[in-house]
Amino acid sequence: MKNIKVFGLNLDPDEREESVFNKLSNTDSNINDPYEIVSGKLKDSNEVKYTKAGKVDVEPWLVPAPNKEDLFMVGVDSIVAFIDADGCREYASKVKEFIKEKILPDIPLMIGVDHSGTGGCIEALAEKYGKTNISVVMLDSHFDGIIPTQRLKLIQHDIEFNPNTKFSKDDPYLYNRVDSFNADSFLYFLLKEKKILPKNLFVLGVSDYPPNAAKDARDPRIREYFEFYRKFEDDGVTILPKNKLKANFEMALKKVFEKIKTPYVYVSVDIDIGSRQALTGARFLDYLGLEESEIYRIIDALNKYTKEKKIEIVGADVMEIDQSKAGQRFGKSYDKTYDISLEVVRRIFK
Repeated sequence: MKNIKVFGLNLDPDEREESVFNKLSNTDSNINDPYEIVSGKLKDSNEVKYTKAGKVDVEPWLVPAPNKEDLFMVGVDSIVAFIDADGCREYASKVKEFIKEKILPDIPLMIGVDHSGTGGCIEALAEKYGKTNISVVMLDSHFDGIIPTQRLKLIQHDIEFNPNTKFSKDDPYLYNRVDSFNADSFLYFLLKEKKILPKNLFVLGVSDYPPNAAKDARDPRIREYFEFYRKFEDDGVTILPKNKLKANFEMALKKVFEKIKTPYVYVSVDIDIGSRQALTGARFLDYLGLEESEIYRIIDALNKYTKEKKIEIVGADVMEIDQSKAGQRFGKSYDKTYDISLEVVRRIFK
């Protein structure tokens, strides 16, 4: 029987103004965080036993719904300072230690918010099994290897040339930022610091993959982003864009999974893989994600492949859940984020 220890990370350092406003509005919310909801609904089977292992401690002002006494800390400036000071890396380290002290030798399953925490899971398991022996399969609408200086150049370009841009040229936080370890960049640092091998990283369903036209763009910022992004592939990372996946689903997955040669696999699911298509309870909804059935097809194909090749799934996570939207009713319908999260977990470990 597989012994799965479920734990939570409700770290939510989202610096966007709308997110900060939402956090202030959700103060003292009686809505449980993602870990509490998902872990409370997981059901044991003949093959799998789930055990609650608790949550990684998070500073009260950094959770999705702070208490009133902690609101004085909540603001764009304080969250920016936290991110630029590599605060997300500190929490990834806390996740790593939590796994080593409270989870292993059982299988970790993390449910939470900020995707940077996945870096801690990957590091802990790479140390246990050896980085040459573990692959990471990630479902994500974004490729989380983009450092702030690269992302900000794109935003500044958007401000200059897009009349409908949602950004403001007067926003001081769009300039002179530090290249920190965060939810948008943690894969860059895991690779740069050789925590994982490029050939063992597989990111599926991304929507921010630069088009070939960017290679010859007039603006050097666009060309630089193209070269920065594509260098990951040159180094051996497998990135499967959403459009290529949907064009030939089974064949695209087959080609990816046949590259997995390690005896162990870690599965990370950024719930925005289904944004605005299967669900609306993700923190970032800027891209149209996959349909619910398509998400399951990926997981089922991976599960089938690992069984055929006798590859062991030694950990997983479901992250980037927005508890203010997840599971909420909208008229006669309701958001399916938690239903999908539970089904994803069930299919990973079945």
